[in-house]
Amino acid sequence: MGLKIESVVEEKITSTISKLGFEIEYVEYVKEANNYILRIVLDKPNGTVDVDECEKVSRAVEDIIDTIIKNEYVLEVSSPGIERQLRNIRLYKKYVGKEIYVKLFKKIEYGKELIGILKDVNEENNSITLKNNEFEVVINLDEITSAHTVYDFSNDLKGSKPVNLNKLNKFNKK
Repeated sequence: MGLKIESVVEEKITSTISKLGFEIEYVEYVKEANNYILRIVLDKPNGTVDVDECEKVSRAVEDIIDTIIKNEYVLEVSSPGIERQLRNIRLYKKYVGKEIYVKLFKKIEYGKELIGILKDVNEENNSITLKNNEFEVVINLDEITSAHTVYDFSNDLKGSKPVNLNKLNKFNKK
């Protein structure tokens, strides 16, 4: 059996993307409705990825990808967003020490949806250790339907002053 398209694409475009100053979070090739979609999700080691940078990367890799995928497809290049999808063992390792949300295929003792600190990644056992105030649990990655980092908005709100809504209402009579 050959390599999956995602693996081949990632292998062929990684050096081009690295030269542009980005990292690949993950590559996904799926059929949605009547279209095949190739998604490349990027990260930048020191900063965020903007729309112009996504376009730049798209143009840099499209000819390479066309040599791999022969049928018609839509190329989507995007940033990972504020809450990062954890799609492979490499991403779990990248976010050790961060708070994550995990949804499981089947309910376990602590529930079907868990939030905690990603304490450890065991590549050999294909598992992660999740810890919060109530429990510490080892979860096999095959049991996870989806997972993502959890963004802490409280830091964004510190020092902000409440808005006086009356001042914003242009119809407010004085």
